[in-house]
Amino acid sequence: MKKRIWKILFGLLLALLALLLAVSSCTPQSALTQPAAVESIPTEAPETPVEPLDKAPAAAEEITAIEADPVPTEAENPPEEAAPSEEPAVETPAVSAVSEAPAAPDMADMTPAERAAAWGLPAPPEGVDLSGREFKLANAYNSITDQRPHHAFGAGVTVDEVAADAFNHFVNDAQAAGYGVTAWRGYIDYWTTLENYYEPAVWAYGSEVAAATTFVPGCHDHQTALCVDLRYNGSEDFRGTDAWDWLMAHCTDYGIILRYPEGQESWYGTACPCPCHFRYVGVEPAKYIMENNITLEQFMLLYDWDILYVPGIN
Repeated sequence: MKKRIWKILFGLLLALLALLLAVSSCTPQSALTQPAAVESIPTEAPETPVEPLDKAPAAAEEITAIEADPVPTEAENPPEEAAPSEEPAVETPAVSAVSEAPAAPDMADMTPAERAAAWGLPAPPEGVDLSGREFKLANAYNSITDQRPHHAFGAGVTVDEVAADAFNHFVNDAQAAGYGVTAWRGYIDYWTTLENYYEPAVWAYGSEVAAATTFVPGCHDHQTALCVDLRYNGSEDFRGTDAWDWLMAHCTDYGIILRYPEGQESWYGTACPCPCHFRYVGVEPAKYIMENNITLEQFMLLYDWDILYVPGIN
């Protein structure tokens, strides 16, 4: 009876052990490994020796070297190297400055004094009336038809009556001063200019040379009857003589100018073949023109920008 009881107990013990083994085989892997992970953390500090504090590692030495030679800040830069402030650029941007720049003034809208100032000249005389006969103009850029002046004699040649007295006194006073000056050419009409001057030049030299050296009919100052060509002791070119100096010093007293000043051909075009060619314009205009070394064309443009044409000017 007792042996049977021990067999039963022994069987129950084996069954219990089998049950325990079955339960342990179903436990999750994380639960089984957790104690090992915890046990792997060292509980004491490593035995690796620690270097003294005054000996930094290599990486720390590189950082220290960089910090020992820092890049200068803007405050440390010299004033001339400092970056310019952006405020002026914001207040006056370059694009705005260009777009708001005033246009060049139009000479046509100026007063005579303003035009003179633009050319570096003093203010011209007031009250000049360009509609007077003394301002009749003919040049290489501005032609006239067959001009019929009020004929009179000035210094022995035909001129307009508005200029006759001036030329008479001018030549007579030069002779009285001891200079044998005479007038040998005055008014020349359109057809005489064509037949006696221009056509012979074309036949002799060709049209291109003739146009460059001789006035085309309608463009000749002699057609205005306001000019004379002078001679001295038979010479048509006596520049540089005492007689010439006297004429240049006194011509404005009679309202007379040298019509074609040398070197200013761009204002009047083809120069007159006779260099001693004088023209009447009136006393005040003459003084202004000669004192400022300008041409009749430039003087007239001071008062009326559209009264005549000059290439490259208007």
